[in-house]
Amino acid sequence: MRLDYAGRRATTGSGRVWGSMMKLAGLILAGAVLLAVFLIGLFVVLPIMLVGGIALAFYLRRRLRQAQRRQPRNGVIDVEYTVIERR
Repeated sequence: MRLDYAGRRATTGSGRVWGSMMKLAGLILAGAVLLAVFLIGLFVVLPIMLVGGIALAFYLRRRLRQAQRRQPRNGVIDVEYTVIERR
């Protein structure tokens, strides 16, 4: 028999078994949580990121084509400037 936590209670061999089982249960629970986080990331977050990346690539490609069509063919870019005088 041994004393736990400054003599509050005495534990026998069965107390050590329950303590070991609780540690094992905690370890299994932690593993299950990590597995759940991994699976959610793999099957939910990753596909959303891939679809978003593909959509962004198509959007940027379309905007680039629109900008190239608006540009004059002689190489001159028509721009308006505004001069702001500071007083």
